[in-house]
Amino acid sequence: MKKAALFIIPLFIYFSGLAQNIGYHYNEEFYFVKEVPVMLFHGKNFCFEIAVRANPSDTLSKVRIHGVGVGERKDDFLNSDFKLENRQEQEWMIYSIRGKVSPQAQKLWFYSAVNGNGDFFFDDVTCYIEEAPGKWKQLELYNASFEVKSNDIFKGYYVSKPFSATIRTKLTGAVYKTGKKSLHVQTRGQLPLPLTNTSRN
Repeated sequence: MKKAALFIIPLFIYFSGLAQNIGYHYNEEFYFVKEVPVMLFHGKNFCFEIAVRANPSDTLSKVRIHGVGVGERKDDFLNSDFKLENRQEQEWMIYSIRGKVSPQAQKLWFYSAVNGNGDFFFDDVTCYIEEAPGKWKQLELYNASFEVKSNDIFKGYYVSKPFSATIRTKLTGAVYKTGKKSLHVQTRGQLPLPLTNTSRN
């Protein structure tokens, strides 16, 4: 597990585009990040995918998937106009992030976040590079399906804060898409707070 406290990206960035919008949100958010080195793939198309099975407790609780290119420094976030898609496969939602590797990117960071209450399962993390038109190569990712035997269930990932009174994380063999395990994020007791956003001048 790698602590991600210094690498926080504002996952609520979309709120900044709303004018005088009053709503509610959950103040506490858990997320983990998969890093994919891309120094050898500048200018190539990529596709990152993760399987999610979400059982939210209410309509405000949800999963957020986000990707960003990163330069030489860990705080060097690049302007990343990536496209998020999803498709249903049985009980799982497959989230896909597609885009092109920037010439300035050293790595891609893919965020999977839980905001709110419920039971959320994650599995089958994959990333593909289009080496030639129509020819895709799957990259080898460490601990891609949470199958690695380790005391650290987030080995190979950055993670925000796995230990909290309202958040529990564990591996489970009861629900999985591939392999024999998935990551189970269980959140309870979080209370929604009012959120006010004002347009920037």
